[in-house]
Amino acid sequence: MTETKLKNEGSPHPSAPARVFASRSLESLEEEYGEDRKFIWSVARAMQILQAFRLRDGAMGNNELSESTGIAKATVTRLTHTLTELGYLKRDNARKYYPSPTLLTLGYTVLGKLRVRQMAQAGMQEIATASNASVALAWPEEDTMVYVAANAAPGSDGLLLDVGARIGMANTSVGRAYLACLPDDALAAKYARWEVLYGAEWPAMKDRIERAIEQVRTRGFCMVDREWRSNVRAVATPVYDADHQTYMAMNCGGPAFVLDPAKLEQEYGPRLVHLAAKLGWRSPW
Repeated sequence: MTETKLKNEGSPHPSAPARVFASRSLESLEEEYGEDRKFIWSVARAMQILQAFRLRDGAMGNNELSESTGIAKATVTRLTHTLTELGYLKRDNARKYYPSPTLLTLGYTVLGKLRVRQMAQAGMQEIATASNASVALAWPEEDTMVYVAANAAPGSDGLLLDVGARIGMANTSVGRAYLACLPDDALAAKYARWEVLYGAEWPAMKDRIERAIEQVRTRGFCMVDREWRSNVRAVATPVYDADHQTYMAMNCGGPAFVLDPAKLEQEYGPRLVHLAAKLGWRSPW
């Protein structure tokens, strides 16, 4: 996989490689499943192709997909042909590929099984309306958080990000709120990986993560102010999904010129915590 810059993803660390936003890199799959005879590599590579598409990139040709995923071009060509025949990809006039709406049928099934998402919607909309901001519920995926619900205030400029968007875990309020729920060994594993990933910027980032974790454990939420993006601030709290016995996180955020930091900390952070409690909070500490 190429060392593509992250600047268009809104990361404050443009030196970090793009693979931080991939669900699973081929390298990590090979390390974990290289000796697993039941693991079907053609399926894994097809998933890598689908995950390679990003909103900012638009349509991609076989060469671009090969460079992005690290999969040989000949294999990419067969995979894109198959995915197109199955309806999951479409091809434009320049013979480049883009995801088809058919993929939404898979995602809709996932969302329909997330009961906590339905339970949270009304409360999320109330907070979004009161704050004139966006409120989102996010599911952890490797080193990222994936939005599974998103609400915006009526009449606002709209959502910062919509359902299906993927953002970094290390540099966002919603990611750090989730990190506060991890056991020590799981957190240490992420730290070890991020130390390599972020290099010289890691010590300062680790300090900010540790402060956020302490905030979550003492008052129930944390705030990230203009770090994920230079013009955005947000607060976030962990959420427990009893059906899947896992932790997620929920944030409230928006443009820094709209959201007063004191108001976020004194009103909307506590409101997120209250909503998380209504959803069936279970403390990991």
